[in-house]
Amino acid sequence: MLDLHTTRLESLEVGALPIINSFIDRLQLEALLNKHLPGPSPVPGREPALAPAKVLLVLVRNILLSRQPLYAISQWLHHFVPEHFGLRPDEISLFNDDRIVRHLDLLFDAPQAALVTDLVLQVIAVFHIDCSRFHQDTTSITFTGEQACSSSDAAAPHITFGYNKDHRPDLKQLVWSVVISADHAVPIHFHLYPGNTADDQVHQQTWLTLRQLVGNPDFWYVADSKLASQENMTFIDARQGTFLSVLPRTRGEVAWLDQYLQSNTIPWQEVRRQPNPRQKGTFHVYEGWESPEPSKEGFRILWFKSSQKLATDRKSREQRLAAATVQLEHLSKRTNKYPSETALQKAADKIVTRLKVREYLRVSVERCREQKRKQVGPGRPGPDTKYEDVVEERWVLRATTNEEAIQEAVRRDGLFPLITNSETATLGEVLEKYKYQPFLEKRHEQLKSVLEVAPVYLKKPERVASLLLLYFVALLLYALVEREVRRRMKESNLKALDLYPEGRPSRQPTADLLMASVLGLRRHRLLDHTGLLLRTFHDPISPVALQVLDLLGVDPAHYQ
Repeated sequence: MLDLHTTRLESLEVGALPIINSFIDRLQLEALLNKHLPGPSPVPGREPALAPAKVLLVLVRNILLSRQPLYAISQWLHHFVPEHFGLRPDEISLFNDDRIVRHLDLLFDAPQAALVTDLVLQVIAVFHIDCSRFHQDTTSITFTGEQACSSSDAAAPHITFGYNKDHRPDLKQLVWSVVISADHAVPIHFHLYPGNTADDQVHQQTWLTLRQLVGNPDFWYVADSKLASQENMTFIDARQGTFLSVLPRTRGEVAWLDQYLQSNTIPWQEVRRQPNPRQKGTFHVYEGWESPEPSKEGFRILWFKSSQKLATDRKSREQRLAAATVQLEHLSKRTNKYPSETALQKAADKIVTRLKVREYLRVSVERCREQKRKQVGPGRPGPDTKYEDVVEERWVLRATTNEEAIQEAVRRDGLFPLITNSETATLGEVLEKYKYQPFLEKRHEQLKSVLEVAPVYLKKPERVASLLLLYFVALLLYALVEREVRRRMKESNLKALDLYPEGRPSRQPTADLLMASVLGLRRHRLLDHTGLLLRTFHDPISPVALQVLDLLGVDPAHYQ
């Protein structure tokens, strides 16, 4: 019989660590880090207390499981089974922010490009990633306060002001460029650029890196409209690469279509039809047409008309016009508050510019003269009160609708142009390839909201660069977990997993949902007063968690 006064219960979390560890082991991440990390500065007669690769992989697991400031890592580790971090119980107390940032400095001194290349090649080889098509996009990593400092090291990223995609032009940033494969949106490449780098400046270097990874130029490179510059497109085409991008509205080929539409009817052909998930029984329909006029560089321009975009464009324009009308009416009642006609015109122009209706509304300021009767002298009016006729001048705001411009916009509703140098791809194939681009936006959303890349609790740009490299590793593991489960579900003809609250099904489970199925599962050990192990037991595991582990190929013995 156990004496409760001489025993103690140790309860530590296992959680999703076995899932993460299985992918870390398959990619041989620890060996890759050991291969590229420089050795720490030797201290005579003293070996490093912790291997650098182990410290950095603890950070990767922390990013995936519970984003913590560096000073809180040690306290966080005390809640988990140390063996799942490759640590002994006495090594947990060695984690502090000083030791961690020293290892981030060590990672910055490593050949990071070679490390990322070896990691990606390992991913492609182990998981058989399809490299026939890649999608590229950038986003902003925003910094505040003293974090945005400069560095004397030329290799450190330059954190500065630029076009901020988080809508914070008042804050400094880095530009995060990432490339995914069209095979389940697995990240294949990333690079950090100075915060003032324009998107059109990153594509040539990115394409060359991808060609080096694949070993040949036989892949599609898909990106947003900044790719469609003459320099970028001719660069890729001259090297036998294939690109696909949206044609910017500022190009002359778009203006050509406006002229063409005035006297011609486009022979649209349906190229895609898919059910509308928001309204049962309806469909999103896409029609396509290849322009008879190529781009000025000689590349194909393919026009598409989307029924969904058509409705969205029309609704957006009507809402913006209605909002502008209301605001201009409100402004017309306060004309006396503006000191001059120019100031009033400027205020009206600001409204139509902000709401993007300048081409649809013509706004002008006119001087108006009104004759009024005005009492002569002060006091309350009476039978003997005298009046005089006076002429007052005031400004009147006039807004007229440009119907011709609205009709031209109606003809363009739902249209968008794509440009490619592929001579063989059909309209449907080109559209299908470009429609995968939003999956890259989802990876950006996961980086910022699920993995919480900001705020960055570091000051030195060198350490920021190392931490963001670990974020790329975490995002890569995150994507691989999703890919493995979805691929196995398809092979098993499994339609959904009951991962949502109340057992609701998830047809496309994300990594955070999958890992949440084992979140909080603990290992309990009963120890006597000397520390001798008396008994080990675990929290019960749910059927859906066992199902997830089976799909991922993770041994459930870690939880039993």
